[in-house]
Amino acid sequence: MTRFICCATLVLAAAWLPAGARTVRQNQPQPPAGATTYDEARGVLDALRPDLLPEELRALDAAERESAWPAWVVRRDEEIRERLDRGDEDSVVMLLLFGATFTTQPRYSFAAWASDRPPQGRAEDIVVAAPAVRRRISDLAAAIAAPGANERLQFAREVIERHGITPSTTPGRQAAEQFLLGALQRTLADYDEYFREPSVGATLFRRRGLVSDTSVPAAFAIDRALADLAGRKRLAVDGVLRIAIVGPGLDFADKQEGLDVYPIQTIQPFAVVDGLRRLGAKDVRVVTYDVNPRVTRHVDAAIGAARAGRAYLLHLPRDEAQRWSPELVAYWQQLGGRIGKPTAGVASPSGVGAVAMRAVNIDPAIVQTLAPHDLNVVLQRPALAADERFDVVIATNVLIYYDVFEQSLAFANIAAMLRPAGLLLTNTPLFELPSIPMRLVGETPVAYTDAGRDWIMWYERE
Repeated sequence: MTRFICCATLVLAAAWLPAGARTVRQNQPQPPAGATTYDEARGVLDALRPDLLPEELRALDAAERESAWPAWVVRRDEEIRERLDRGDEDSVVMLLLFGATFTTQPRYSFAAWASDRPPQGRAEDIVVAAPAVRRRISDLAAAIAAPGANERLQFAREVIERHGITPSTTPGRQAAEQFLLGALQRTLADYDEYFREPSVGATLFRRRGLVSDTSVPAAFAIDRALADLAGRKRLAVDGVLRIAIVGPGLDFADKQEGLDVYPIQTIQPFAVVDGLRRLGAKDVRVVTYDVNPRVTRHVDAAIGAARAGRAYLLHLPRDEAQRWSPELVAYWQQLGGRIGKPTAGVASPSGVGAVAMRAVNIDPAIVQTLAPHDLNVVLQRPALAADERFDVVIATNVLIYYDVFEQSLAFANIAAMLRPAGLLLTNTPLFELPSIPMRLVGETPVAYTDAGRDWIMWYERE
């Protein structure tokens, strides 16, 4: 459970003109991504051991496999997208444990699992037995019954209603409590199972629901890697930079601070632009790709608001009890300083300890440079002309949700998105296969806290 408490995880420019009073360099629309063809996947199928292939394809000869491929792609795409529902339930569980807007109960702490004497027994039994957790379940069910304008509670209600539950009725509220209890037990049991399998490593979450979470530390890791690349002359920042972010994520319910008091937000697209501006880049084009339609709709809505002249309000929390590294603290202090203005955000909730909060209004012109697209990176690749390919593709805390075969398909699709000498930044080690023109050329070590570390690997397109 130690990793469970450490999650995988803007802005000060000159006075702005109205969005319509300046030239905004927007990304051009792209045609829909196409399904990965058999010819595109053939090299992966031929290179991997049979036991790493899907069971349905394992025993087939080459001709049979080619014939079965299109139908298999359709089925597996549906299966991957179905994992979004389970990921939504995981997000509601995080809200249940750590949220602060719907209850006066203290957040649950997993600190004991990181101690010298961790609790004995199954996490799903220990956690659900805690009186505060039981009251949190009751409080969340009551809040979901009348969510008002709270978008997280609205989302939680939608998740519960998928199961035929009407939380606004007395029987429905009782059913909602049972659903939340079951979801909590299932999520905790899943984590226990994952961390009892140390050998799975880079495919740790291959059976878990797809969760679209994000955080300031995750943005910091990419910022350090981009600075390393620029410093070592592997990334030129003096021209147009095309950046793709696969799985930009949404900050739905933080796994440590429990700060659900500000609106749902995305961080990484703005953090990347801000960091590259700090390195001297003048023209940065960011395209986001996500299999989760909620993420794409969120970025689309932000762009629509920006076209009407409205800034994007970004909240940047820092729990001082987490003892961030000095480098991470310095990053948090300046995050957004090149693409927006500091502003007053919401206050930190009571009862959550010493939490410092920064807030930044992102310049609407910056928001309009984003371009969101639906993409299942495992089974789809964008149709890009040579001059549309990317200098950098970022995919952190994404590929760990897939098995080796799926990761290898995604690796091949990402290679096709990159220009020659373009770079993939990821914190998941990948198989280097002869058919995929990508090679590991370096890495950036990142320290979040004394115990929390990560490595961002650089794979270069040949």
